[in-house]
Amino acid sequence: MDYIETWKEVIQRPSDFYRKMPTTGGYNEPLTFAAISYIIYGLLTGLFGRGMMRGMYGYGGITEFGFSTVLMTVIMAPIVGIISIFIGAAIFYIIYKVLGGTGSYEGTVRFISYASAVMALSWIPLIGWFFGLYEIYLYIVGGMIVHDVSMVKSAIAVLLPTFVVILLAIVAAMFVLSSVFSNILI
Repeated sequence: MDYIETWKEVIQRPSDFYRKMPTTGGYNEPLTFAAISYIIYGLLTGLFGRGMMRGMYGYGGITEFGFSTVLMTVIMAPIVGIISIFIGAAIFYIIYKVLGGTGSYEGTVRFISYASAVMALSWIPLIGWFFGLYEIYLYIVGGMIVHDVSMVKSAIAVLLPTFVVILLAIVAAMFVLSSVFSNILI
């Protein structure tokens, strides 16, 4: 696998990439690609993200920037990233199936793994969020092609878990606030 060529194709021509991407053949190649993307993210976040933020905002003291911070970020980023790929793929796979998708769980893992290409750029302060939005677009395009559904159904499959989490957070916040205010008023 040529990481740089694959990365460029995923970022620049996602529809073409996902149409050519095999949906079977094992997890090794896509997860290796994702692990490299997460290692790059961890390394650059550890070196520049935290260090730059500390310098910009005057953070210091207990959260000193150092080699151990970078090392832990580089080690943990791919581990957490790979775990999140498998969990996210399971959630997306179920939603795609409910929406009439025909793809496989392995195909879902594959398109999510390659969408992690944006991690190599999402560490950049102030504009990293843009790449997070682009990752959502990559999920929608990948899911649309792998599961053979419309773009609308793919967008629903990708965005539904986020809306459910937001809704649960709002309900939980309302519950906590009502408990706090009821204790104050009594």
